[in-house]
Amino acid sequence: MDNKNPSLCGIKVLVVDDNEDTLALTKLMLGLCGAEVIASPTAAEGLEQVQMQRLDIIVSDVSMPYMDGYQFIRAVRNLPAHKGRDIPALAFTAFHGPEYSARAFDAGFQAHLSKPAPLEMLVETVAGMISLPRNFLN
Repeated sequence: MDNKNPSLCGIKVLVVDDNEDTLALTKLMLGLCGAEVIASPTAAEGLEQVQMQRLDIIVSDVSMPYMDGYQFIRAVRNLPAHKGRDIPALAFTAFHGPEYSARAFDAGFQAHLSKPAPLEMLVETVAGMISLPRNFLN
């Protein structure tokens, strides 16, 4: 791990992305900073992981087939609290601009980051989000 990047040791991250290369790269980037990363190639699988794992943060693409990232995060926000409803979530997507950020926030994400993003930016965003109080949605 590069010393200028925050450590993500002890953090459990769910990454949801239908692009195999992006999923592998994001998993590698976060893993290099110490995060335990669970990779899900579909939103449906990601939703199952949210309910089975104790996660610290979700990093999700928004453009996916069958269930997109907006539908995915809405489904997460409709879960009971003990099943993951309040997990902070980052929309990590190729779509950039204020309209996409607004749509991500409206759906239930707490942050929006356009890809490709430098490792430092991704790690700093994740590190900043996990310091949010757990009851921020209440």
